[in-house]
Amino acid sequence: MIIKKNLLWILLFGSLIGLNETLTGSFSFPYRAVLLCSIDIALLSFARHRIPKAGSTMMVILIALLFKVNNLGLHSCSANVLLCGPTAVLMLGMSYELFAGLFTSKSAVKLSNWSVTCALTAMVAFSLFAVMNTCIIRSWSPGRLVDYIFIKGTLTAIASSVITIVGLFAATFIKNKNFGKLNPYYMNGVLGVILIGLWLFGSLTNF
Repeated sequence: MIIKKNLLWILLFGSLIGLNETLTGSFSFPYRAVLLCSIDIALLSFARHRIPKAGSTMMVILIALLFKVNNLGLHSCSANVLLCGPTAVLMLGMSYELFAGLFTSKSAVKLSNWSVTCALTAMVAFSLFAVMNTCIIRSWSPGRLVDYIFIKGTLTAIASSVITIVGLFAATFIKNKNFGKLNPYYMNGVLGVILIGLWLFGSLTNF
């Protein structure tokens, strides 16, 4: 039932996260992981707010992984990148699913609950990814592990919380002003067109 009723929204948020992963992830700049994961976590929050059901986050993440794999540029990546990229997204989704279930499962959820969910997701996902690269793959030094967890992880926790709170506040304001009441058939049509455009973009471009 959750898939049938919210399929287009699951596809939309998953595709947006996949697009962020392929687009933002293709650039090289300081603290790229902070921007990349902050946007991912915020989109997961918006998706969970729209579909407040257990398991919805993992469905969104699976679509994001499919979008990422669908991108034609992945065939030229090293095995290390192919392993780390999807694994990082999966860790993010699993962490968010866990904390969203703990803090956003009630009918009335405060903005502070969303903030805690984002912060804990960032810290746990960054810790898991850093430990994997340092202790299992052995491609990172201990110094990089510390920097990734305590500097980049903390910055991501703060940034994702701020983006989420601002976005949810704006969504609540729009809903209260009755700006968001559109014909469901029109809305489904718009979502469908957006999805087709996103997947065509992801399929025909090379990052």
